[in-house]
Amino acid sequence: MKLSTIFYLTQFGSSQYDISNMIDMRRTTVEGAINRVATTGTALAGKSMGRPSSFDDYTKRHLERIIRSDPFQTIETLQGQLRSMSNDVSRTTTDKQWEQVVWSDESRFRVFGHDGKPKVLRKQGERYESCHLLRTVKYGGGSLMVWSCFWADGYGPLVFVDGNMNQNSYVDCLSQKFLPWYYKLTHLEDGEYIFQEDNAPFHTGGYANWWKNSHSLNVLKDWPAQSPDLNPIEHIWSELARQLRSHRPDIKNTEDLRQTLNEIWEELVPEFAKTLVSSMSKRCQGVIDAKGDATKY
Repeated sequence: MKLSTIFYLTQFGSSQYDISNMIDMRRTTVEGAINRVATTGTALAGKSMGRPSSFDDYTKRHLERIIRSDPFQTIETLQGQLRSMSNDVSRTTTDKQWEQVVWSDESRFRVFGHDGKPKVLRKQGERYESCHLLRTVKYGGGSLMVWSCFWADGYGPLVFVDGNMNQNSYVDCLSQKFLPWYYKLTHLEDGEYIFQEDNAPFHTGGYANWWKNSHSLNVLKDWPAQSPDLNPIEHIWSELARQLRSHRPDIKNTEDLRQTLNEIWEELVPEFAKTLVSSMSKRCQGVIDAKGDATKY
């Protein structure tokens, strides 16, 4: 409570005027609080008095060190140091909160990675050499829809979806693949995690929402629509696509594609996930600075 804060500052000889300015409380209220302490002999209030104190135990200890190091510094200096400290704590807290988010999304990968006519680098006279040609496959080609998730310390299951994603296939994906992994994660890590999804219709439809509510899935609320710059999993899809390019000569069909994607997924290192999540504060600030337009992320 603010009463304990007033009592604490009084012990260091702060005047009623200084205390009033520091904690943004009227001087008459501060005076009454000091008189109450003098009368009751305790800083504990039997009844709530104003808003809860913004000074936690750590802040109080820090404030004590500041005052002891220089008892003659001005109240403005103290206020500035406390504001700076508050901002630092806020950023740290936000970063920790991002680490409790499980990021999810889906993406599509093709057997053949080129649309239209790709460019090829070759010497004059090598136009028709086999190493400079992309062969076509009759009744071949195709693509795979995949869904997955990750958090600050690792990756969830890579789920292959038949056809296009809809509410039924999305709920099947969550119930059969995601939920067992999620329960294991919360048990092993002994923590609560928030599930992130974008606002695609099959994510937020009635059936999907009913399933998530019935399984008490803690979903990150109010995620902005059409915001790939904010979702760090987009970088994982880009990494998969990049590594797929080096395997293209060996990928002849969707089964080859499935096997290769699984192999790449299993080789992703935890440090990559950590780096992506640690970028969230900068991502958010970048989107704010761009007023919702595209960013470098």
